[in-house]
Amino acid sequence: MKKLITIVLFSISLNAYAGNAFWNGYIEFITTISYQQGVRCGYNYNGQTIYQVFLGGNCPSSIDVY
Repeated sequence: MKKLITIVLFSISLNAYAGNAFWNGYIEFITTISYQQGVRCGYNYNGQTIYQVFLGGNCPSSIDVY
């Protein structure tokens, strides 16, 4: 029984979802090393600023953070 509980808790923790980060208005147009156009977007998550690069020209209003 103890092994079963451990396995169940471990499988739940693998699928843990932390939350959403919301775009803070920061956008920087970039060219990738493969010469594609993209954007570097700033997001606020849990009091911290994180950055994500996307191909194309726009930033999603929120992203999933795991």
